[in-house]
Amino acid sequence: MKHIENHFPRTKRREDGSLKQGYKPKIIRYADDFVILHTDYDVILQCKNLVAQWLEKVGLELKPEKTSIRHTLKSIVHNGKTIEPGFDFLGFNIRSYPKGKHHSSKTGGKNAQLTGFKTLIKPSKKKILAHHEAIKEAIKANKKAPQKALITRLNPIIRGWCNYYRNVCSKKTFKSEDNILWNMLRAWTVSRKKKETPLIKALKKYFS
Repeated sequence: MKHIENHFPRTKRREDGSLKQGYKPKIIRYADDFVILHTDYDVILQCKNLVAQWLEKVGLELKPEKTSIRHTLKSIVHNGKTIEPGFDFLGFNIRSYPKGKHHSSKTGGKNAQLTGFKTLIKPSKKKILAHHEAIKEAIKANKKAPQKALITRLNPIIRGWCNYYRNVCSKKTFKSEDNILWNMLRAWTVSRKKKETPLIKALKKYFS
């Protein structure tokens, strides 16, 4: 990917004559997944063509269903389709949100200025739904098992998922997931308790 970065100059002169620093695109890669970041739409298109040309040399091609151009702050129209702001990468959703001066991010450098937006990284909706399914399957597989066995099965799933997303903006997601999990365990308890046993008593028995 270095040859793609090196295709562009480090700086570019603006219309007012000043130099724009950091003009090279930023490429973030993990295995065969990668994201190319730049503020200039034309540069992104050039990068896409360069990647396609490089892949063609080794007998590969960009998959249309796995390749998209996004804007982190606003919707864009690309190939006749309206694309919502933000993008998913490695299970995270990266998106910018308009903010006032008290919450706005700032540009770097000595003459830092307010950007008017703030970029947040959150768990992606796709991975949240996948987490729900993993929890459901674990509860379903332990429908008649002792609560200790269920807890032993659930803990690694919950702990691993939380550890993966704990360093990003996950507070609201964690709170929501906690509530959803509680309702699932409540339903698990209802399915096991005797009719004459009060629900509160049954919950205290299984989950102190």
